[in-house]
Amino acid sequence: MMTNSNVVIPTEITNYNRTDYELEVFWLFCILVAGKNSDTTSRVLARFLSRLPQGQTPFEGIRELGEDRLHNLLVSHRVGQYNRITKAIWQSLDLDLRNCTRDDLMNIYGVSHKTSRFFLLHSREFCDEIVLDTHILRWMREKCGVEDAPDNTPQNTEKYIALAGLCKYLMKIHYPGMSLATVDLLIWTQMSGRLD
Repeated sequence: MMTNSNVVIPTEITNYNRTDYELEVFWLFCILVAGKNSDTTSRVLARFLSRLPQGQTPFEGIRELGEDRLHNLLVSHRVGQYNRITKAIWQSLDLDLRNCTRDDLMNIYGVSHKTSRFFLLHSREFCDEIVLDTHILRWMREKCGVEDAPDNTPQNTEKYIALAGLCKYLMKIHYPGMSLATVDLLIWTQMSGRLD
């Protein structure tokens, strides 16, 4: 049985009032979506969550399954990157998602600058982070003339921070008065072809 709180709608990703249950669903989405199509990931995640024991939070249900059964369930749902995702989810079960820091998130196996910042930006109202995904980087190149913006998210911390600072400056110039989360979603919808 699939509930609405199991469904993440990629075009409505920003929500500062999630329940604990919804926050766990969103974090699982963040782990799963890295490098994948967001609509497909949303559907896969909803099906995956419907297979967990009912009447519990996702983290409680996953803990009850155990790590081996979690891995098998991820394989049966064809989420890809099974070892990384299994380990990341299993390590996440003790996170305090309301109060964890970016560093807490990045201490989870396989969680990157992009994934940690994406979670924080779209779940905490006053977050001041930049998510350097392929769409934002393309926007920087094509709309802002930043010719040396890379095609993919920089993994080097210093390069990420420097580029994020420039991106934040450009966002504030191009979209004055808008929150970074709103701008992030707007650029994503435009650059992904969802919005003309």
